[in-house]
Amino acid sequence: MNPQSDAELALFQRAAAFSELASLADCTSEAMQRVTCAHGVDFATALLYDRFRKSPAHIPFITRMEELLAAQLPPGPKLQVGWKVFIVPGALYVERPSLGSDGKVVREAAEGLGLNCGMVPLASRGSVQQNATLIAGWLESRPEEKLVLVSVSKGDPDLKLALARPDAPQLFRNVVAWVNLCGPLDGSPVADWIPASRLRSWAVRLQYRIQRRDFGFITDMCHAPDSPLREPVRLPPHMKLVSILGFPLRAHLTTPLSRFCHGIIARFGPNDGTVLLSDARAWPGEILPVWGVDHYFRPAQRARALLNAIFGHLGEVCRESPLGPSPQVCD
Repeated sequence: MNPQSDAELALFQRAAAFSELASLADCTSEAMQRVTCAHGVDFATALLYDRFRKSPAHIPFITRMEELLAAQLPPGPKLQVGWKVFIVPGALYVERPSLGSDGKVVREAAEGLGLNCGMVPLASRGSVQQNATLIAGWLESRPEEKLVLVSVSKGDPDLKLALARPDAPQLFRNVVAWVNLCGPLDGSPVADWIPASRLRSWAVRLQYRIQRRDFGFITDMCHAPDSPLREPVRLPPHMKLVSILGFPLRAHLTTPLSRFCHGIIARFGPNDGTVLLSDARAWPGEILPVWGVDHYFRPAQRARALLNAIFGHLGEVCRESPLGPSPQVCD
């Protein structure tokens, strides 16, 4: 969570001393676009990271996470909890698990702590709407046991739309917590960029047809004001939400694709190549800003340590968490 070089330290110091946008509330998407235009996206990223860390709403959680990280000693103790972990995977988790969308790092962290870990079976190439329906069906089939859902990348919008269903309070009654790993809860400007050009839209449609993928993957992920994903998250009162948000500089991005996508949407402000980071100001729940982590939650070693801390935190706060209201049964 700290700068890794003298150059990053100098960037942090500039951001901390920046007299404008003194609080996180000031860091609107429009304001971050102005700062990016004037000072560059790397400076804007450091500025938003600094304001998140100084936000009174987020300081207690960030402080607790840092305490848990500092206390970790290998091998870590096994957690004794009353819930199971299930991964909500991202796009192409079957075809391209190397992207990290299969949640391998989540599974390794959970198993290292002695936690039962499984995966929600979603359509690897499916649209958000399709996978939201699959999540609902999967939850209906689960026995009455406490669950912690950990969603990766596109798994987050899939889960968000499942929560928007009228029957969500009953479906999610045994889900005590949701951990969002770098997910674009409000859609992604990258998805808007494709249909903005007729040629790009045609090319991607052709590619998806060849790959037998649903072009709804793109349209459902749009960040435009009329996108379904721009609606607020509807979180049941009993269910906790923890979001881990990566704040990478361009130099931190590890793949050509991530650097390409980061560049496409850089004019909108700080981003991880998919998520517009200023969106998270309005997210409910607890938020942990993490310096230098990319959209697929890499590097893996840091990711495992962070997940150990998150699971430890949930072991504390969810130990006595009640389930949601029981579904009503009509005679």
